[in-house]
Amino acid sequence: MNNEITLGQALDIAVEKQKKGRLQEAEDIYRNILEKYPESHNALHLLGLIKYQKGCYGDAIEKIAKAIKIKPDVAIYHHNLGMVYDRLGNFKKSEEHFRKALEIRSDYPSAYLAYYNIAISLRDRGKFLEAIKYYDKTIELNPDFYDARWNRGLVLLFLGRFEQGWEEYEYRFKKESPIDPRIFNGMKWDGSFLSGKRILIVSEQGFGDNLQFLRYVPLVKEKGGYVILECKRELKRLFEDFLGVDEFVEKKDRLDCRYDYYIHLMSLPRLFDTNLENIPNKIPYLKAGFKLSEDLMKEFETEDFKVGISWAGNPNQANDKERSVDFNKFETLKIPGVKLFSLQKGRASEELEDNEIVNLDMYIDDFADTASIIDKLDLIISVDTSIVHLAGAMNKPVWVLLSHPFDWRWLLDRKDSPWYPSMTLFRQPKKGDWNSVFESVKKELEMLVKSKKRNG
Repeated sequence: MNNEITLGQALDIAVEKQKKGRLQEAEDIYRNILEKYPESHNALHLLGLIKYQKGCYGDAIEKIAKAIKIKPDVAIYHHNLGMVYDRLGNFKKSEEHFRKALEIRSDYPSAYLAYYNIAISLRDRGKFLEAIKYYDKTIELNPDFYDARWNRGLVLLFLGRFEQGWEEYEYRFKKESPIDPRIFNGMKWDGSFLSGKRILIVSEQGFGDNLQFLRYVPLVKEKGGYVILECKRELKRLFEDFLGVDEFVEKKDRLDCRYDYYIHLMSLPRLFDTNLENIPNKIPYLKAGFKLSEDLMKEFETEDFKVGISWAGNPNQANDKERSVDFNKFETLKIPGVKLFSLQKGRASEELEDNEIVNLDMYIDDFADTASIIDKLDLIISVDTSIVHLAGAMNKPVWVLLSHPFDWRWLLDRKDSPWYPSMTLFRQPKKGDWNSVFESVKKELEMLVKSKKRNG
């Protein structure tokens, strides 16, 4: 290093390179500084940040922890160490360092992120009221941090505080990764009478969301407009005869249909002032209307209790690792008097090598096929996937196996769902505890089969 450059100047040069993404050059400068000044906590901390940016989390922890040992009263050091632990999934250590950062200084420049991360940790541990306080503090420090507003909305919905929750849920379009970044023509609908105008109802998020909130479409039609429903290809055949839809368009990056107004499907509960008492529940609102092949129909010719199962959701969903379960857990449900049918599609269905369980993968192309199969079954048992929404919308008995933490739509401490009268919820008592869930499911299934036999 040039001896004419001071420590401060060297740090400034390295920081500029780091900001520009020239990480290796910055790292070399920090290492040169540390050779001469091994106690430079600034260089240690910043080198730790580079390791974090490179994904070398163990090295990042080592360097930042050493900086904290030398200079323990710097809030941002604890904050950034909290970020590393958060990335590693060690939320206990992450929260510990975020809290320490706020204890040192409650209004340092990134403090809103510390409050935000603590709120998420509290939410995931089921401490919802405390989480809301931390979201409130996040928003107080940074009103334009829309991810916090959206996440606070999810907690409010979780608590059944729908009026506030739906309002906050609208921030999904303003958060860092918007739910739907597309630009729409026409005016955003405010719920007023349509007087024959054309309204586009926009598809969003997963298949389950579309299946659950389709129930609002007839209410839009009652406002006197021409209703155009955007939907994914896999849902179109199932939705074709749905009451209240005048025209369908397939979901694409760019829409070429003409419309005067638009509204996203999951914005409709807010416009119709939905609360726990007035959820539109004209169930069933979906039905099976498609003929099955003769060879498949033969599979249903049994006196056994016919149970459809699904153990894995969309692998691209953020929390799929938690909500999906190993297939072998379902093998515990092979009990006398029960015939199991796999409703699984794609790679997960390849796990099925047991001839005692009917693999329906080859018979399912879209949700219309799945609906026709569900119609022939006595019960559906599934993790939280689109299948449970389809079964619920058809008013078929469905048992949902919920991982911890649960999705907001299943609310708290309920075995039933206000969205689907035919649904029963089985919740993990703690994160990762599928054994307890399957013990309960097996016990209830055995009782159900015995009851069926007693009743002839």
